[in-house]
Amino acid sequence: MRMWLVALLLCVGVGTAGWASADPVTSPDPTSTDGQAILKPALADLTTQLGKPAKLDVKTLNVSQGWAYVNGFIKAPDGQWIDYTGTPFEVGSHSKRYVALLRDGGQGWSLVTSRVGPSDVAWANWGEEYGAPAGVVPRT
Repeated sequence: MRMWLVALLLCVGVGTAGWASADPVTSPDPTSTDGQAILKPALADLTTQLGKPAKLDVKTLNVSQGWAYVNGFIKAPDGQWIDYTGTPFEVGSHSKRYVALLRDGGQGWSLVTSRVGPSDVAWANWGEEYGAPAGVVPRT
């Protein structure tokens, strides 16, 4: 009986070893070379959508298997909160948040999708919708 239990535990251990070795989600420093490479297309997208310069106070930067998720607060170049006056986001209720999903297809990072000023959890289904690895895009 013990021999069967040991054999079963070994099979389970060997069978699940791959799960533990899956590429983990990392959070590079946004100011690092890697972080800046990821953020470059996101910042370009942000300033294009706003129609004026902006900075991003990054709160979350998740990376795994060539995918990256960025979540941060939009700031003016002087570090103050962004003023949406004169932008497409001037009218309506918009948060000061920017979220983006990016992909590195071997040629550098590129934008997959993004939202400026979401007032809900617009990114909740991005992982499933775009095929990003589990854990890259938070559900909340």
